[in-house]
Amino acid sequence: MLVIYGPTGVGKTDFALNLAQQIPAEIINMDMGQFYTPLSIGTAKPDWKNSTIAHHLFDIIDEPKNFTVSEYRILLYKKVKEIVQRGKLPILVGGSGFYLHSLLFSSGIAIDDVDISDMYPTGTNLWEKLYIIDPKRALSIDKADQYRIRRALGIWHATGKLPSSYSSFYNPEANYMIIFVERDRQELRNRIDTRVLEMLKCGWIEETKVLMQTPWQQFIQHKNLIGYSEIFDYLLSKKTDKDFSYMVERISAQTRQYAKRQFTFWRKLEREIKKEKQYNGTYVGCLETVNITNIDVHTYISDLLKRLSLIGKNYE
Repeated sequence: MLVIYGPTGVGKTDFALNLAQQIPAEIINMDMGQFYTPLSIGTAKPDWKNSTIAHHLFDIIDEPKNFTVSEYRILLYKKVKEIVQRGKLPILVGGSGFYLHSLLFSSGIAIDDVDISDMYPTGTNLWEKLYIIDPKRALSIDKADQYRIRRALGIWHATGKLPSSYSSFYNPEANYMIIFVERDRQELRNRIDTRVLEMLKCGWIEETKVLMQTPWQQFIQHKNLIGYSEIFDYLLSKKTDKDFSYMVERISAQTRQYAKRQFTFWRKLEREIKKEKQYNGTYVGCLETVNITNIDVHTYISDLLKRLSLIGKNYE
């Protein structure tokens, strides 16, 4: 399988479509927000229904409920096998790093469904709560990494055992190639700022308004889906030009910060994979980073097409 990962706004969707149009391939979603049917404009969901390329795992959830990484892993590998049996290449596309991590590493425990939202009042410093329970695990997690903090607390509440007593292990179920797509930082920043305005012009505010005062609003805010909370706040304001500008500024800043976290996540994942010495395992993986600011994308893809047959070979 081929995985296209990278920061938000970098152009992963176009990159994958360009590639898929030149070979027998099907695209699988790896972006958490795009699993949910009502979340389209705000998640930059592609027009997958009208695409000539088969797309999978888009709009698969119609209600505000969790889709755990373990559930994703099971469903994803089922799709990968089906696509391979059709003689096509599965191309995974998205920026949800923890779903990517779940494809390569297993924890051996299925506690993803534990929802700690009702266990701690809003505003609780969850990292400090985790530190009290398990200092070793807390110190290994960045204080801004709410996903890992919540998951660690979920393990504690579900099992009564220290999260640090569990460790994930390298366990992919297919040969793979991961391409981390990046751009020069200033170009990416400009693209993010431009995309936010385009999404708002395309009806993001209207999409969000429909979700207000429904179970979706609480779910979206719990999941920290970028932009929606800022729009909820704007809809409750006087909606002046100043309010609109403030909303845009907040969404753009949040998006840029998310992109930085994705860069950091990739560097950590890359080190983690290499540390596992995966090239000696049952399934072989290769990692590649491409800066599409400094290259001709069509030339790169042409070269990539020649190398795709090497997926599963012992090379880095």
